Amino acid sequence: MGAPSIIQAQEDAPVDENGAPIPQPFPADYIARAYPSDMSAEGIFYHSVVDPFRDLEENHPEILEQNLESVVAINNAARDDREAQLLALADDHDDPLVNLSAGFGANLGAHFRDAFAEGRLPKTTALLSGNLARAGGIASSTFAEKYTYDYDRPFVVAPDRIERYYRDEAGDDDPYSETPAYPSGHTNKAAWTASLMSVMLPEVAPQIQARSSEAGQSRLVMGVHYPLDVMGGRMMGNQAAADRWADPQFRPLIEAAAGELRAELEWRCGATIAECVAADTPYMTDDAAVAQYTERMTYGFPQIYDVNREIVIPAGYAGLLEPMFPELTEEQRNRIIAATAIEAGYPLTPAEGSAEHVRVNMAAAMAADVTVNADGSLIVNGVPA
Repeated sequence: MGAPSIIQAQEDAPVDENGAPIPQPFPADYIARAYPSDMSAEGIFYHSVVDPFRDLEENHPEILEQNLESVVAINNAARDDREAQLLALADDHDDPLVNLSAGFGANLGAHFRDAFAEGRLPKTTALLSGNLARAGGIASSTFAEKYTYDYDRPFVVAPDRIERYYRDEAGDDDPYSETPAYPSGHTNKAAWTASLMSVMLPEVAPQIQARSSEAGQSRLVMGVHYPLDVMGGRMMGNQAAADRWADPQFRPLIEAAAGELRAELEWRCGATIAECVAADTPYMTDDAAVAQYTERMTYGFPQIYDVNREIVIPAGYAGLLEPMFPELTEEQRNRIIAATAIEAGYPLTPAEGSAEHVRVNMAAAMAADVTVNADGSLIVNGVPA
């Protein structure tokens, strides 16, 4: 992974007498105004990203059957695992910004949660926290897409086969909404939040991505979504994050929040982010993070389409690798994405020539070991790319 130079601590931020950064929220008009990335590149919503589901509905009943059987198995396996239930319930109810901070590592994550609870991260909070997070919005909410496909949730289709889990015995915290299933809104939000946080903290990007995949897995544990919902939510969320970072008007907000976050964490840790990460107990290793994320990209589905087609990289994804590989060109970063992508042919593969969101492995791309040759060619994880 390249040494980050794009995202740095906010060196000119004011500090108090103890050297602590002084929190400074965004001016109100920065949050209230409209931005180009409030809409997707195709118009308003992200239908084209998740529309490969249509072909599965029309031509692949065996995949939809496996879709149901998979969630039943994952949900039922948690019947006697209260720890798994509580994690899934946390991912259902709690702020994904806080949940994803587990990926920072034991100490750095605790520093983040303390700073967040003390209100010391107003910019980061404004962009990434809660239902009104400014980096989200109507276009990336999944609302329109859900009602386009209007696919019933697992506990509606198979009520006698899905276990319901609650935080309290009375079930007052009922997470079993009967809104349409596809794509998963919780997974979508975890994905775009994770990808923007990965830009802000590239030193732990693979771990943040792995924790995001756990948020998707939690939807299956709860029995509220199918694997295809989770896959579609991940795809849509990553494109929404790429669009935000590619927006020259919105990107300065992300950079400002990153500067705030890094300055606060470095003050609390007493060292650079890289040094803090090196001394910390990680959420998991890079290899483990990539393995977990990769497994949850396909959920055991077979390859049902052309396995030999060359990947078409979605627009803007290369930008999300800029903090990890600041010295590379967009074309070189796209080669990293292609080199780390999963094989072709899995469900949610689009028509020939369309962007293949389903194949982009964000954790693997962000964790890639890259060597640049004198002629500009790349060696990615030991293989020419």
